[in-house]
Amino acid sequence: MRNGLSREEIEMNLSQKFPGHGSKDVLSNSIDLVVRLILMLDVGELRNAYSGRNRLIWKDGLLQDYVRHVFSDNVSLIHDGIKLGTMFTARSLDQVAGFGVNLTTNLADHLRLRHEDRAVTIFHHASFLQCQLQQSILSPELVEETLNTLALLFPVGDSGTKKWYHKQNEPEELDPGVLNCGRHRGDDYRQIGKYRFWHDRLVILKEAFDESQPNNVSQLWNDRREGSQWYGLWVAIGITLFFGLVQSIEGAMQVYKAYQPS
Repeated sequence: MRNGLSREEIEMNLSQKFPGHGSKDVLSNSIDLVVRLILMLDVGELRNAYSGRNRLIWKDGLLQDYVRHVFSDNVSLIHDGIKLGTMFTARSLDQVAGFGVNLTTNLADHLRLRHEDRAVTIFHHASFLQCQLQQSILSPELVEETLNTLALLFPVGDSGTKKWYHKQNEPEELDPGVLNCGRHRGDDYRQIGKYRFWHDRLVILKEAFDESQPNNVSQLWNDRREGSQWYGLWVAIGITLFFGLVQSIEGAMQVYKAYQPS
């Protein structure tokens, strides 16, 4: 695969090297397994599995060409007025916007938003991506851009994000490297115009995030997208509660005096 052999050539080589040791389906499934292992890309027929998306089927040709087809750099959505601010994090998608955040091992599902169940999928294996920068079938531009999205979603040094991340899965399923993606990066990763591979999904996700409204007290407390409004809101709530408490006390005292005039 790395040397640029087509799928047909790989299948032929395997059938010649292991004659009588498997049907064509067995060889095909073995090839798909290797793709899943080296690229973390769910290629092939996955039996007894439901992903809610179109299947990734590599039928013929070069794997490099198929990967370029899956990760197109064609931009179709307009990003005018969209800013990737510091509140746009994985934790905020969960605790502010109320989206279900699903961590995935399938790179093709990264940043995919499912409106029907208000869930977003995030590929979080930053250490794998760092290794792909050395030598990979994935393009360096795609890998770097994916790391930039992780720097957005998992800001370095953010204790709240770190605490939230470690609650998502079992420790062996997490990648601590995702919490350091933003280290030594400039501010370019916050400019949405710099993105090509993930541009449209970022636009869709950010618009949904900006349009979301808190549905409970916890989300309202964590919603600091408008800092001055957040402080003003909670000051107003505090004042309202204070005067409500004072009035309750005064009312109780009046009732007490009515029954105990002396």
